[in-house]
Amino acid sequence: MIQAGDLTLDAKGDPNAVWIFQIASDFTTVGGAGGNIILTGGAQAKNIYWQTGSSATIGDGTTFKGNVLALTSITMNSGARAVGRMLALNGAVVMTNTNIIEKP
Repeated sequence: MIQAGDLTLDAKGDPNAVWIFQIASDFTTVGGAGGNIILTGGAQAKNIYWQTGSSATIGDGTTFKGNVLALTSITMNSGARAVGRMLALNGAVVMTNTNIIEKP
């Protein structure tokens, strides 16, 4: 869970830097007080992977970066924005009319 602040990924000048996060069960970002993914030092959203053993929830108003690979489903709450891809194997990707997904 990313909830009490933002997560900054720093490529330190390497545009080919890759991050792979493996989460055993649910993954949630909590908008408002944090939960955003911030890229610095040449980091690119296309090189970030979030693999979840269950479902993922992108919280209200969260600015998210990376490709989510969820075993079950993905929910993007109100006002959530993503630069990346949302892929669910056994369920749906649920969005509201306030979500924006940009190609990385």
